[in-house]
Amino acid sequence: MNDKQNKGTWDLLKTVIFFVVAGILLSYVLIEAILPNQTIKVFGFKPYVVITNSMEPEINVHDMVIVKRFDANQLEVDDIITFMADINYDGTKEVVTHYIYSITENPQGDLIFQTRPYYEEPNIPQPDIWFLTESEILGQYMFRIPKLGVLVLFFQSPFGIAAISVNVIVIVTIVILIKTGKKEKTVVLNESNQQSLSASQNETLEPSPKKPSSTPENKND
Repeated sequence: MNDKQNKGTWDLLKTVIFFVVAGILLSYVLIEAILPNQTIKVFGFKPYVVITNSMEPEINVHDMVIVKRFDANQLEVDDIITFMADINYDGTKEVVTHYIYSITENPQGDLIFQTRPYYEEPNIPQPDIWFLTESEILGQYMFRIPKLGVLVLFFQSPFGIAAISVNVIVIVTIVILIKTGKKEKTVVLNESNQQSLSASQNETLEPSPKKPSSTPENKND
């Protein structure tokens, strides 16, 4: 296989990889926008932004936590889970990431989870007042990305959305202008080349002027 074939194969592979990654990202965005509760079931993971300091210094405000799909029967005390709870007692549930404090069963046989925040003295328990069922747990903690939530929250804000929209418009405009400029330049170069070629052909086809023949004059002796 020569270099040209190798380059063609590599270009095809890069194109396939690009479309596969783009397809996965597009699918994630669509599911997250339309059916956000199904994202973790489809992809097996989901990111959340920490908005309270109840887990510091283990997990800080504006860290992004990545949680995974879980099996409730496999969860244990001191595992970290992400769930929905009304932490402000205003009737609206927020996303919370805490340790599991206890796991019990209700009379119907359902698992009931009580959680706790981080505290420096593990011998002084400070459990949360709420009790969770399996359906209220969003996922099991995997890892965190420090401070990435600042960027995510900015993008989700009206100002961030406006800034992204403006930047997208500017970038698209620049790309269009660059491509248009390249096309115009190509057209000009092609026209110039055609004119040069025509002129060269005309010079080749134009008969060269005949030189006057020098014939000896007859002299009368």
